[in-house]
Amino acid sequence: MKNWKRILLVVVIIGLITGGFIVYRIFTKPHRDVSQEVAVTLTAQKLYDAFKTNEANANQLYLDKAIELSGEVLEFSTNQDGQTVVNFKTADPLVVINCTFKTNPGTLTAGSTITFKGICTGYIPDANVVINEGVLIK
Repeated sequence: MKNWKRILLVVVIIGLITGGFIVYRIFTKPHRDVSQEVAVTLTAQKLYDAFKTNEANANQLYLDKAIELSGEVLEFSTNQDGQTVVNFKTADPLVVINCTFKTNPGTLTAGSTITFKGICTGYIPDANVVINEGVLIK
């Protein structure tokens, strides 16, 4: 009976140490800095066309990669976290490129053309292409 308790205690201690190490690694993981990454350069329309034409291929090319995108600002707003969200115009009036900016891009006006860099996080068919961690280039 005593050996069983010792074995259980050792297993619990090893589990706690392993769990603590995993939690530590997750919380101290360095964050991606998209402004320092080499990006794929596209227009908003070309990115949308790539996803509309062949989503699987576009996922391989662009998903979780840095994208430098130029496009016309359709509208902008602020999300619940206080970040600026900009929708970029495409030829389809129902679909936009949606970019959440990591830092405030400053004053933007609808109809202006800007270039930004961000991480492509996916495509919602018939709705939008999502880009996060955006930073304004020009």
